[in-house]
Amino acid sequence: MWRVTLVVASALSPAVFVEGCAGDLGEGLQSGHVLPLRGLQGRWVGPVTPSDPGCGNPTKGLLSIGPKGFGLDPFRSTLIIQGEVDESGRLSGSTRRQGADHKELGITFDGSAVAPDAIEGTLQSGRCRWTVLLHRG
Repeated sequence: MWRVTLVVASALSPAVFVEGCAGDLGEGLQSGHVLPLRGLQGRWVGPVTPSDPGCGNPTKGLLSIGPKGFGLDPFRSTLIIQGEVDESGRLSGSTRRQGADHKELGITFDGSAVAPDAIEGTLQSGRCRWTVLLHRG
């Protein structure tokens, strides 16, 4: 009798544990949502919209902020703007690249945290200007 009770109890134990969990305990970590590491650190994503149609099509930019600065990919390309974040949440960075006519072009990004979950900024290169609005992503 003792042996039968032990066999039945061991067969039911996994079912009790599986049924006892309402959901996947790791779901919050596997959801794809980015949790802030500290302050503004983490991944941000959002629209990059030109002020003039002659400056290209709207794209989606990706910003990564770490403990020592940031990297912004505004055009889903190989162009990365690197910069710094100050204590007030202001972001400032720039890069230089060669244009089609082999002249060196500069592009700058200036932005700031406007809420715990939003960063607004402006890209500027020559006559072209883009509005950037990023959210945690």
